[in-house]
Amino acid sequence: MKSNHNQKVIESLLALPDQLSSAWQEGQFLNVKKLSGTKFKNIVCCGMGGSNLAMELVRSVYGHQLKVPVVLVRNYHLPTFAGKDSLIIISSYSGTTEETISCLREARPKKLKIFCLSTGGEIISQAKRYKLPYYLLDLKSNPSGQPRYGINSQIGILIALLSKLKIISATTREIDALSANLKNLNFSYWSKNGEANPATDLAAQLANKSIIIVSAQFLAANGHILANQINESAKQLAHPYLLPELNHHLLDGLAFPRSVSKATKFVFLNSSNYENNIHKRTAITQKILSRQKISFVNHFSPASSRLAAALEILLFGSWVSYYLSEINGVDPTDVPWVKFLKAELKKN
Repeated sequence: MKSNHNQKVIESLLALPDQLSSAWQEGQFLNVKKLSGTKFKNIVCCGMGGSNLAMELVRSVYGHQLKVPVVLVRNYHLPTFAGKDSLIIISSYSGTTEETISCLREARPKKLKIFCLSTGGEIISQAKRYKLPYYLLDLKSNPSGQPRYGINSQIGILIALLSKLKIISATTREIDALSANLKNLNFSYWSKNGEANPATDLAAQLANKSIIIVSAQFLAANGHILANQINESAKQLAHPYLLPELNHHLLDGLAFPRSVSKATKFVFLNSSNYENNIHKRTAITQKILSRQKISFVNHFSPASSRLAAALEILLFGSWVSYYLSEINGVDPTDVPWVKFLKAELKKN
């Protein structure tokens, strides 16, 4: 019998496809008059933890389309270059994140172009008070209440927003097809009665391991997202690394401590859409790991488009992180040390 918390995570995972399509559809009715007409020179997205992962994925996937830089702020302050030609996205799932609220308080008096994204809290209160464009995330679509499992709502609305502002290009037909594909994949990953599937198999391989997740190019954000989910849901150590950068330092850092070879597992997130030089580097990197007796596993997406591959891997990784929480016997919705830290910060 699943605990209530576990059941809510399962419900959120099953809802990920509809999160995407519903947010996209609602995004077609966004009022962005205050943002339109500006030729943005940069996009600044302020958010912490799971609240900034969606924009990271959008930046990775649409990097080939973007003609302006997208900067992710995971801190208290806006970059000094942020100005009237900047699009400032304020993203806090709870609406109460102090670092993100600090960025909003810096942006608003300067009359910058601001878009707020949250389920409520201070972020939405300020958006309403100062008549800022905003989107209220639907709590019902994410019963777990965890930002990392409501990520497709954030992705859907961000794609819709940037499409309306003509910064990227996406269509309803494309988003609906992606949502339908994710629904089909959910049948492959949902283990109703404890039966094995690709997600449970990978979770079993990762049990009791320090996990290094390797990704590249348009899947760069997926490595970070999966590490975040494993850290918070499974309470297990996971680190994201990118190719080709890791080839310039990491491979010579695996000799010590001696326990590394037995305690570590590499997970490679692969796609047929990678450039040939990444495929070559992946093969050589795995050859080096084999020589160092460090185990690794590949997860491959055959999807033809970048967004499809990123969303498929996101869904798969979400299930893996949940099954790891089951193996570890922990509540995937509880983050006790994050709560402790926030409580300590509030003390005078």
